[in-house]
Amino acid sequence: MDLLMRQNGLKPGKTTRLQTQESRDAYLLITPLMILMLVFILFPMVSNFIYSLTDWRGFGALNWVGFDNFRAMFEDERFWQSIKNTLILLLFIPLGVFIPLCLAALLRGGLKGWKFFRAVIYLPQVLGYVILGMVFNLFLRSNGPLNSLLEMVGLHSWAFDWLNRPLLALLSLGTVYSVIVRIGFGTIYFLAAMGSVDEHLYEAARVDGAGWWTRFWHVTLPSIRFNIEFLVVMSVIENVARAFSFIYTFSRGGPGYSTHTLEYSLYTLGFTNGRIGYASAWSVILFFICAVIAVMQIRLMRWNDG
Repeated sequence: MDLLMRQNGLKPGKTTRLQTQESRDAYLLITPLMILMLVFILFPMVSNFIYSLTDWRGFGALNWVGFDNFRAMFEDERFWQSIKNTLILLLFIPLGVFIPLCLAALLRGGLKGWKFFRAVIYLPQVLGYVILGMVFNLFLRSNGPLNSLLEMVGLHSWAFDWLNRPLLALLSLGTVYSVIVRIGFGTIYFLAAMGSVDEHLYEAARVDGAGWWTRFWHVTLPSIRFNIEFLVVMSVIENVARAFSFIYTFSRGGPGYSTHTLEYSLYTLGFTNGRIGYASAWSVILFFICAVIAVMQIRLMRWNDG
């Protein structure tokens, strides 16, 4: 090693000092990030695990109750209702991925005015979940625009009270949040992914007489498989752990607990009912669910690389 460094005109001692200085500079640069991670990620996470073993209500002393919160949680009807609602929302994900995929393929295929349609499709994504939840809440009310339109065209039997019937409210939430709201981002995302597909593959398919659907199925889908899998994983995370703001303005979790998810129940238990310790036990379960999803995503990426 010393001989190699001498051949390159470097002295061993000088190189060691440079490496030490570079290591010191690297640690110095990442120190602020590490402090932020400790304060805003690691500390709250550890605190949450501690709170889940107490009956803390947000103030006062911590009264240790062990695993009583977890036992109460598994006996709580709201917990299983929240799990069921979350699983039902996940059933809408295939549709929420397939529709943007088809729209992106159609737009990329040379649809006239496709740039205009691309902008219109993506526009709702700019508004944010809070505004979108309010808009669709107004749209789906019993006296809202949707029912007014249905009655105008003579479809009175289809004018339901969408947000005040438990099953209809849940299905409306799944359709709007998991499908309609995601169309804009999904379409733009798949358009970008399709732009990286080698055009020679399409030309070869056309020479072989392949039609639009054949090219889509045998060329486009295999080429952007990783992008599809990534969007599916992100959609799962969005439904499991990032739906609160939309649900809050869309249905407030009602009627009853019909649109409560694990994430939304955490809010009602912790901030509405003041049961911080019990809500922390729910968040521990949510944490492990998200951890399992993350591990699955990592394994999926490694499998694709292999």
